[in-house]
Amino acid sequence: MTDNNKPFYLLPDLVEELESEIDSYKISISEGIALAYAAGADFQLDRDAKWLDGHALFSQHLTITPPGDALREAMRPSLSLKAQALQALTNAAGTDYPVVTTVLTADQHALIRSALQSLPD
Repeated sequence: MTDNNKPFYLLPDLVEELESEIDSYKISISEGIALAYAAGADFQLDRDAKWLDGHALFSQHLTITPPGDALREAMRPSLSLKAQALQALTNAAGTDYPVVTTVLTADQHALIRSALQSLPD
């Protein structure tokens, strides 16, 4: 019988990046832990999707979307335009002194404009 409980290790580059951000107070320890868990989940999802692509019965003959891509979409659905715009605003940089400002990249600006234009008058 084989042991399927293999330990999971984070990629060394990710560990260094998270440690650096925690040490410089760019993110809290709890945010670092959440990012590490998310990276692990994304890594496992990618491995599962690749395995599914290679092992799904008739996957090359019966479906238009590869089964691995279908799994990725089911597990990480695309955000709506509204959700993307709200996320762009949430993640936008800015300073709070002396005037509250929000700095948007050109891509964030275009995304928010597109979301607003899609709303009915």
